Amino acid sequence: MRQLEQFFLHDTPATDRRKIFVVHGLGGIGKTQLAVEFAREHRRGFSGIFWLDGSSEASLKQTFVGMAQRLPWEELTADGVEMLKHSNVDVDVAVRECLRWLSLPLNRHWLLIVDSVDREYDDKDDSQAYKVEDYFPHADHGSILITSRLGSLQGDGPGLMLGTVSTEQAVAILENNARKVVKDADMILERLNGLPLALTQAGSYLRETNVSTSTYVKHYDRTWERLMKKQGRFRLQEYGDRNILTTWTMSYEQVRRQSEEAACLVKLWGCLDWGELWYELIAAALDLSEVINVPKWLLDIAEDELEFADAVGLLSRYSLANAKENTNSHSMHSVLHKWCSQLSEGDERHDLCCLAVGLVASNVPSQSEVEPWSKRKRMLAHVIRVCRWVVEDIAFDARDVIEASVTPWMFQSLGDLLSGEDRLKEAEEMYDRALQGKEKALGAEHTSTLNTVNNLGLLYADQGRLDKAEEMYNRALQGCEKALGAEHTSTLSTVNNIGNLYKAQGWLDKAEEMYNRALQGCEKALGAEHTSTLSTVNNLGNLYADQGRLDKAEEMYNQALQGCKKALGAEHTLTLSIVNNLGNLYKA
Repeated sequence: MRQLEQFFLHDTPATDRRKIFVVHGLGGIGKTQLAVEFAREHRRGFSGIFWLDGSSEASLKQTFVGMAQRLPWEELTADGVEMLKHSNVDVDVAVRECLRWLSLPLNRHWLLIVDSVDREYDDKDDSQAYKVEDYFPHADHGSILITSRLGSLQGDGPGLMLGTVSTEQAVAILENNARKVVKDADMILERLNGLPLALTQAGSYLRETNVSTSTYVKHYDRTWERLMKKQGRFRLQEYGDRNILTTWTMSYEQVRRQSEEAACLVKLWGCLDWGELWYELIAAALDLSEVINVPKWLLDIAEDELEFADAVGLLSRYSLANAKENTNSHSMHSVLHKWCSQLSEGDERHDLCCLAVGLVASNVPSQSEVEPWSKRKRMLAHVIRVCRWVVEDIAFDARDVIEASVTPWMFQSLGDLLSGEDRLKEAEEMYDRALQGKEKALGAEHTSTLNTVNNLGLLYADQGRLDKAEEMYNRALQGCEKALGAEHTSTLSTVNNIGNLYKAQGWLDKAEEMYNRALQGCEKALGAEHTSTLSTVNNLGNLYADQGRLDKAEEMYNQALQGCKKALGAEHTLTLSIVNNLGNLYKA
């Protein structure tokens, strides 16, 4: 509001030159409501305020008819006066009369609000598209405020991209429309994320149905699309008969007419998280195509960053996506994302969700990558999103793992990230599916299967389910000894894990036996300065410290510290962990 006031009322006198301001943003973000409030609050600052419906050329011309009927007859031409005497008004004459009247030299203080200019004027497939500038008066005076979902319209003048409202404003919108204090309003605010039209609809729904907040939230989570349609039955103050579904459907249809790739990207995004989308995430489709079937539209976007930029740029132009500052990524409003997830259904939705799982799994970083924790944090929301679909979708019964186009390695990758982020229940579900898939495709004794068994052991240990962890470790150890030999690094890794387990159970002598076996094997297979060897040395130091053998613990810590400094550097996390262990030792 302050920006509109500054631009129209305070910068320069209204008589100097014509002022044009564009308010743009997502459908339902409050553009119309802002224009209404500005007109109400400052109606005395203008000689006249006229509201035009810019949603189509036909609607615009028709609202010019209503405007013409408000004009003083003595300031119209003879044709204009004659026109108004008839019940069937010629819209072209009405437009001409209004623009002439706005251009009169002494008539300089008016405000023209053109609401919902949402069509690309050069869209040849849209019969109701038009160029809004063609309906501006020719004189260089007056004020014009445009609301639009098209960010490109800002070229017609200074503009404001409208964002979500604050928590305080959101509560006010919700309760004003509900006409009561809404108990537990935070539950609704969390889901609607400051979107004014959604808050308005929710408040109206609460008022008309008198349901509780918890009931509304339950319906929202389970049957979003049906709930939105129900809410659309109620007339919304200052929004006419519009609802969220209609405001976004028009944008999507315009996008689809211009780019099938961009329209498909919207549907795919509905299977991912709403918070961030970037090129590298989508580019993984190129490698993924060697494993599963990837549609041509996705390969076209994935193999050329410019194609991706064009597609997501088109979404931004229609306010379906927002560029994130200081990044090469885009975000989507969470409520809009709910709608996007409804755009596909049946086999198409299943295929898109399979693609989403593959893209996310392909982007899970390995520990050998530079700063893997940064990428893991970035990927976490996407991993949680696709895992939720995997768990909830009946097509992902274990018998159908391969047929469902989600391979066991994808589940393994998702489980690895979730486990590293201490989301152990979800990680267990992914590891279980990976294990079942590998057992079916590769056999129970394949090394890849045994790797998943070992990971499940680690997970159970982290959960404190030590009996289950021991069962997994013993299975992995027996399998690795048989398939790879007693001195293979995978075998030794499992031996080390069993040592950790025994230590956690307080069986320190048995733990020492395992650690020494792992250490001797690692020194022989990898060398004394390999990180796996040094990690085992550090584990022995921890064990000796627990046993009260502090001199032996110090010896192990120093050996591990010197090796890690040399192999990894003084600031690596393993090095610093050993430094911390030494500090604890000296304190003891």
